[in-house]
Amino acid sequence: MSVAAPCVAAIFGVVAVPQSDVVELQVHLGCTSEVSSFELMLANFEGKYSPNGIYPLSIGVDGSLSIGRGTVCPLLITCHVENIKYVSAPSESYVQVSGRCWGERLFRRVITKTYLNVKGEVIIKDLLDYHVGLSHLRNGAELVEATDTTYTNLNYQDTPVFDIIKYVAETADTQGVIGYDFRIAPDGKFEFFPRGTKANAVNLQDRIENSEYSQSISRVRNKITVYGAPNKSVPADKDAWTESLNPTDGAWSALSGTISIDTTNKIEGAGSIKTYVQDLYYAGCLFTLQAEKLVNMQLFPVLNLWLSREDSYNGNVTVTLFDSSGLRAINELTLGAEKWFQIQLQGGSSYSDMWQTEDGFDWVHIWRISVACWFDNTGTGSFWVDGLFFGGRRFSAMVEDLGSQDLSGLREQVEINEELGSDLECLCRAKATLSSLKDPALNLLLRSTVIDFGSTPILAGDVLHVELPLEGIDANFRVQTIEYRVIAATQTFEVTLELGKETLLLADYMYSLKSRTDSLCRYKAPRRA
Repeated sequence: MSVAAPCVAAIFGVVAVPQSDVVELQVHLGCTSEVSSFELMLANFEGKYSPNGIYPLSIGVDGSLSIGRGTVCPLLITCHVENIKYVSAPSESYVQVSGRCWGERLFRRVITKTYLNVKGEVIIKDLLDYHVGLSHLRNGAELVEATDTTYTNLNYQDTPVFDIIKYVAETADTQGVIGYDFRIAPDGKFEFFPRGTKANAVNLQDRIENSEYSQSISRVRNKITVYGAPNKSVPADKDAWTESLNPTDGAWSALSGTISIDTTNKIEGAGSIKTYVQDLYYAGCLFTLQAEKLVNMQLFPVLNLWLSREDSYNGNVTVTLFDSSGLRAINELTLGAEKWFQIQLQGGSSYSDMWQTEDGFDWVHIWRISVACWFDNTGTGSFWVDGLFFGGRRFSAMVEDLGSQDLSGLREQVEINEELGSDLECLCRAKATLSSLKDPALNLLLRSTVIDFGSTPILAGDVLHVELPLEGIDANFRVQTIEYRVIAATQTFEVTLELGKETLLLADYMYSLKSRTDSLCRYKAPRRA
């Protein structure tokens, strides 16, 4: 198959390099995980590109490189010169120029900033406009495409801009699919778009000279465990135990004095547990769990409660846990008067030294919780308990694919995602991840010296259709990287494509997530009670 000879145009600052000086040019186009780069070897006749030459080249200048065939020579990269190397021999002299596209600006800056309730595309534009200086408009058209994701709280301290943009690209979703790509286009504009949406119509049919097709299980993960925010509690409704004297899981009783539901003095919900005594040494209340509702503090290591007392008490408070055998763990604390105070006590064997425990106390079977407020002598007064629950456990879910395990062996992945606020959200995330990772990766490496893309070059991030009958391939592949190489001596123009066929990562809410509205399901930040 005959094709036109390669053509090259190179400009660095004010220096326009004639094609006759080009010995070899290599342009590597990257996307999302890397920026584009180039390396150019020039014949340096009479040292004209040397510092004392008539056309000296300088590091730090911007330039552009164009490659095509015949008279069609489209722009491939707007670049920044970062390295210049001079190579001389008695009979010849060369200069090697290399650098990266304008995407190198993404690596120059680190920022300290907080984004609150901001859409993904707004974060990207803010970084480009105020910290990087890359344009994202072309002829008035916006190149940073909208996302369906709002980031409620992103807090960065001395973080590279590139890392932030990459995080947004990897986590943002649109129309149910997670994942964006970003790249620096040949004209130096910044493009941000949903992965797999940039179709390229270049026809590869009968133009592929060498191909390598591989399948790899290195990325396969077929047992996925996802942990969410450490905000899982017993009971799930964190105020349920203090809304009634006889809630679903147990019952309140008085140790000293009388107890009642108080609907006026409360910190949350409809009411609180009020304990009142007259002319006694202390006031105390007791919550007893039903036998089938005992709490395992090894799994739920935080006891939370809100307390308020009248100033007639001396401020000493005793919180006591009873296990299923009646053994005790005691914690003494001091509490101010006439205000609500949140108390969080860590428990379980890892924190047993923070309690006075009787020998053999069982942290796995917590049966009763008592609260006592003391007087200096005898006294009269009330105290209140609200928001009693055990918490501190992470939400979690695990899914696996036995067919994939039979094919590739057991391959596990554990993820901790502070954004997930329920077991159901963890399950949805686990299902989406399993669907994306359970099958082997398909990769193609294609080489050709006869590809003719005309005035529309193939870019990293594009989607190409590939047919290889012998390998049984007839599918769309995403361009992971592409390398253009021109060798002047042989008038060779070689294109090397690294392609991947990837399973889309579906957004969490596509798995019938009903715990929140569709909008809130796309929020990517820890959700605390």
